[in-house]
Amino acid sequence: MKRTCIVLMAVCLVGLAGLQGEAAEKHYELIETVYQVKEGDTLDGVAREYMARNTYGPREIREFTSGIKELNDWLLQRDIRPGDTLHINYWIKK
Repeated sequence: MKRTCIVLMAVCLVGLAGLQGEAAEKHYELIETVYQVKEGDTLDGVAREYMARNTYGPREIREFTSGIKELNDWLLQRDIRPGDTLHINYWIKK
């Protein structure tokens, strides 16, 4: 009986999480953009600039920078340089 209750609670929580994700997608739009690195830019600086545009909710700089690295896997090998192109995603309210 106790095990059944735990399983039911887990199923409900997973279902609610899915509904919450769908609701977020209806109220927010994913913006996919490209940024050309300029002299003096740093990855943290670029991340902060686009993080300020993100209206989905509070984000930490490490999380946002990590997201940029996932979209630009070459960043795992080296730092940014002037002329590099960065793919950046962020969310805005509709």
